[in-house]
Amino acid sequence: MAGWAEESMREAIDLLARAGRNDLASDLNRIQARVDFDDLDVLRCVGTDRIADSILEAESFSELIALLGGLANAMNLSHVTLHVISEAASTNFSTKVLTTYPEAWISHYVDRRYFAVDPVARTCLATDHGFFWDRFDRTVPAARTFWEDAAMHGVGPAGYTRPIVTVRGDRLAVSVCSPLDLEAFRDRFERYEDDLSNLGMYLADSFCRLASAERPDTFNPTDDQLGILRALALGVTEEKLSQRSYQSGSYAVLEHSICTLFRTRTVVQAAILATRIGLLADAPLTKSDILAAPDVTAVGRLIVAPTGAPLRRLARLRTPCPDPAHSPAA
Repeated sequence: MAGWAEESMREAIDLLARAGRNDLASDLNRIQARVDFDDLDVLRCVGTDRIADSILEAESFSELIALLGGLANAMNLSHVTLHVISEAASTNFSTKVLTTYPEAWISHYVDRRYFAVDPVARTCLATDHGFFWDRFDRTVPAARTFWEDAAMHGVGPAGYTRPIVTVRGDRLAVSVCSPLDLEAFRDRFERYEDDLSNLGMYLADSFCRLASAERPDTFNPTDDQLGILRALALGVTEEKLSQRSYQSGSYAVLEHSICTLFRTRTVVQAAILATRIGLLADAPLTKSDILAAPDVTAVGRLIVAPTGAPLRRLARLRTPCPDPAHSPAA
């Protein structure tokens, strides 16, 4: 995990050997051989180890946001943001973004619909590796306006983003930005990429714990519950659903049981979740799903029996017949 620590140890050994201190170089060489650097959890940036511990112990979003601010100060950054890129089928995060961005930029970003221009989220969907913002084309007019607006609000121009994929399959990312020019920021921040990767994992762990209740991977709703969820997905209002009769209780009882089962605040949220995980494909048939012939033919109505001749003719035309000349002999 601490690749930078092993590299630093090797450089120190080499410098001691060049300086003629072979005894110290030998000592460090023996120590290096006994250290498991894969299990060594130490961050390179001074002051971030304490922040890492606090992140894992955070009990609220306000604590996490304050720690993002502390992280920005410790790493000499303008802002730090933790944002949801995509959710697993069974996830329904109550909050999507934690950030130290100023309120003015947040409002401006939403009002201008910059999420349609911002390249960071799209890039996070295409890679699992960290990336610097100097990779983005800023010459296109829409992109140029976006980056100029961001800089005017104290965001960027330089930055780095590290995607994080959770065990459940949620895709999050931690992004940092700096007022330095693109090249200067890359030169300074490259040494801290491993730090941000580790801190991103800690942030994602705490965020997932605080942003969503634990949900099971499988659900076993009753026919009544499935019927309500399916109706909601098809646009039936809750008022109409409350007027229907059910086998296992009133609508109010079923509504509460659905929210409890799916760990949601509303049945609409549960219907969205059920749709996303494909649960409504198993919903029971309702009367509106079944079309039957009328019991009685209207008086005076002439019923003409359909003929299949045109369809049969079309089928023959679509089906190639074997060439008689190539038919096997009897």
